[in-house]
Amino acid sequence: MLMRKRAWDIMRDDYTRVQEGSGLVDLIHKLKDAVADDADNHLAVVFDAAGKFKGVITMWNVMRKLEQSVFSEDMLLKYGDGDWDRAFTRACKACADKGIDDLLEENAPAVLPNDPLVLVVESFLKHRRGWALVREGDQVLGVVFKSDIFKEVSRDVLAQLS
Repeated sequence: MLMRKRAWDIMRDDYTRVQEGSGLVDLIHKLKDAVADDADNHLAVVFDAAGKFKGVITMWNVMRKLEQSVFSEDMLLKYGDGDWDRAFTRACKACADKGIDDLLEENAPAVLPNDPLVLVVESFLKHRRGWALVREGDQVLGVVFKSDIFKEVSRDVLAQLS
């Protein structure tokens, strides 16, 4: 099964897309909606205005940015009066208009559409990620998540044991 099925067979083409230069709030909205629909869909693929792939931003990239901007000790210490809600609100507003370009992961794990699932799993392990882009040249065709692989493998295992 891992040699018979291909990345093309199980990839998702309904991945989250964001344009380069978008704001952090727009990105957060899109990722929040994507994760609400499917918990594994936790990344956004970023393209420039011409549609060229620029990189990937995961929800963890966003959390790191928020940690630096919102949850930093310096930011919270400015509000010694103990009004943490006000401090949090001000810090959120301060980072709301920031762009997303510094969050980009340009060297995202990628596989070819015709790669067997065993190579997709190998990419996951090599990059220590639970996802990989399916690319052909400069074009992003879709995304494969670990849950997609598990669904395929578990279906075949259970069919063999029934």
